[in-house]
Amino acid sequence: MIALIVVLAGLAVVDALDQFGADTLVVSVFPVIPLAIALAIAFHLRGIGFGDIIRGGAIDSWAPGGALAGTSLSAVVLVGSPAAVALGGWYGLALIGALVAGLLLSSMLVMPELRATGSATLAEAIGTRFGRQARLLSVVAIVMAALPLIAAEATLGGTIAGRMLGLTPAFARDAIILLAAIACILGGLRAALGMAAVLAPIVALAFLLPVTIVAERQGLLPLPWTGLTDPAAFESAAAIPFSVVLALLASLVVGVAAMPSLLFPAWSTFKRPPHGRKLALGPLIVAAVLLAAPSYAVYGRLAAIDPTTNPAGLVLNFPERIGLSAAPSVLLIGSLLAAALIAMAMGLATLAASIGHDLYGGFVERTALEGRRVFIARLAMLLAAAAAIGVGRLPGANVAMLASVGLSVSAASLGPILLFGWRRRAVTSEAAIAAIAVGLWLTAANVVLATLAPDFSGRFLGMGVVAPTVLGPTGWFGLPVGLSGLIGLVCGLITLAAFTWLPRLNWPLLRLKFRWLARHFRRRVETALAERSRARAPKAVAKPASVAENPAPAPDAPRPDSTPRNNAHPAQPI
Repeated sequence: MIALIVVLAGLAVVDALDQFGADTLVVSVFPVIPLAIALAIAFHLRGIGFGDIIRGGAIDSWAPGGALAGTSLSAVVLVGSPAAVALGGWYGLALIGALVAGLLLSSMLVMPELRATGSATLAEAIGTRFGRQARLLSVVAIVMAALPLIAAEATLGGTIAGRMLGLTPAFARDAIILLAAIACILGGLRAALGMAAVLAPIVALAFLLPVTIVAERQGLLPLPWTGLTDPAAFESAAAIPFSVVLALLASLVVGVAAMPSLLFPAWSTFKRPPHGRKLALGPLIVAAVLLAAPSYAVYGRLAAIDPTTNPAGLVLNFPERIGLSAAPSVLLIGSLLAAALIAMAMGLATLAASIGHDLYGGFVERTALEGRRVFIARLAMLLAAAAAIGVGRLPGANVAMLASVGLSVSAASLGPILLFGWRRRAVTSEAAIAAIAVGLWLTAANVVLATLAPDFSGRFLGMGVVAPTVLGPTGWFGLPVGLSGLIGLVCGLITLAAFTWLPRLNWPLLRLKFRWLARHFRRRVETALAERSRARAPKAVAKPASVAENPAPAPDAPRPDSTPRNNAHPAQPI
């Protein structure tokens, strides 16, 4: 509540300065206020304990829903949703529905199962269910899924800060990553949860306010969802292949449901056990906010914003092009920066907890005290921040590609076991390990080969012509590397099923059945061939009966040249 009051007071000051014609540089400083609030929350929730840094601390039962909404409403999601609707029409709205469906699966299906294990991290829960090797592979999958998402949020945050504050995008990107690392070092997962829960209402208000003002100006109800009733909102500006849409839907549903940074209620310590409806509050808030995306698409076209050349401009340039005052504009920019900071802090905290508690405490030094694990986790935050900066500087790494690659890794490696294999007791440790490995390495190989060795992959590895797209270069099956999650997910599910059911089969009995079927089939074939050959053989024509030269004697007449019947044997002499 205090944060909301501070933001509203800042908006009043900005509006007053704008009316009196103050310098735009003074007004543009306002977006720093939400960032300052986030850092103040992290400083207030600072801690050194294992429960605070690794598990998120003891939080109220109402906080998980708000924190889940604040984490899900990242800058990439808020900017990408209007662009998806403007470019894909109904397909874009289906993608928003897939994201919400993934959140519902995560909160209602995955979290209760993970929480029942009593573990402190996702990798520890997987290790409890499937063994130590599965725990190690899960750490690798968590790191590989988190780094691209952190780099995507930082890249977009740098672009936003560069437009508003006049900074270079590269410098702003590195600066916002360092701010997220500082917030995590101060309070770990607890600080990230506090920032998400407190700033979620502000982020939602900032996204809904501009389109609400425009709807009122158009003489409609002052609601942010009026674009849903306009047919022009669902006119696609680009021809998107159905295969791309299908792969995106699969990556969103499964990737969001298995996203490690969204599963924090499974190991957070609550003062009271959370009710299912409170966990479902997060997806409902996300749905209510993102359903304003069609309004951005409609009014953005009225403001001559072309989504094909400037998709991010539907949100970033919307207040300026539509003619709004300075207050909604700076509130939107500041909230987007805060949303990016929250998403990066959650990703860094989740990644560092897995490295400190699972990798170091589970394999390097199994008897390590909690204090040493916390130290390793904080050190991992700095290293992960540096790695995210390096990933963001890779050639060809744009926001859409990085975000989609992170979703693909999550869907392909963690999705099969969390959504399909966890509830089935027949799934063995070997099956889970094989499924994680196949999904993870297929996705990673597709991304690395298509990006770093396109000519070799196209000529010798069956990728064909590697063409650049918004979601990265095309890989196997002609899909962009950002959509590799569909390939890894399908192969992971096949591997999971094969390793689960094939060892349970009675192979000697199956061998006998196959031999019997083979003999039976051979006999049927031989019989069919024999019948076919008989059917093709020429049939013999019956010869017509001719008139006999010597007609047969009458029954009573004696036969010629024959002895009487009673004298068949001649009499012997006496």
